[in-house]
Amino acid sequence: MSHQSDSETKELRTKSPSLAVSGFTPIELLMTITLLGIVSAAVVPQMLSDSENSRQNTLLKRLHSVRGQIEQYKQNHAGELPGQGMNSAREFMNELAHGPNSEQGLAHSSNPQVETGFELPPLNPYTQRSGILVVPAGLKQHHYSGNGQHGWAYSSTTGEFRANLSPHITDRSGRLINQL
Repeated sequence: MSHQSDSETKELRTKSPSLAVSGFTPIELLMTITLLGIVSAAVVPQMLSDSENSRQNTLLKRLHSVRGQIEQYKQNHAGELPGQGMNSAREFMNELAHGPNSEQGLAHSSNPQVETGFELPPLNPYTQRSGILVVPAGLKQHHYSGNGQHGWAYSSTTGEFRANLSPHITDRSGRLINQL
C-alpha cells in the first residue's frame, strides 16, 4: 500500500502545478529585474551627486583655509606675502607655516601645519595632487586650468591662490570652480 501511495504522489506532482517543485517564472524574473533597474536608476545618480558635492565642499574648504592663512600671514607681517616675489613652493609653504626667515624650516617637518592644524600642501580632491605652482607674477588662467603636475597655483606677488582643475567643472549654480 505504501508503494502505491508513493507512485500516486509522484503522478499527482507531475500533473498538478501546486505540488510541482516551485521556481521563478520568466515573467517573475523579468519583473524583479525591471524593479531593481528602476530602483538603481533613482539611487545611483543621488549617490554620485552626493559624492560630487562632497568633493566640491572639500575643495572650497581647503581653498578658504589656505587663503585665510595667507591673509593672516599678511596681517602679521606688515602686508608681506609668504614667499613674496619668489617662485618656490618650498619657500611659500615654509613661510606660511613658520614665518619668514624661520629657524625651524621645512627640514624639521615634512608636512608643515599652520595654526589650525591644516596640513600644507593640501590635497586637491579633483586632481589628487598637492603640489603648488608658485608664480612670481599675477596668475593667468593657464596656471590653474587643470594642466600640469600641481594641485594649486599661487601668485607670490598678488597673494592669489587657486585650485588647478579643468575649466569645465562647475558648481550647482554654474560657476566655474577654478575661478572661485
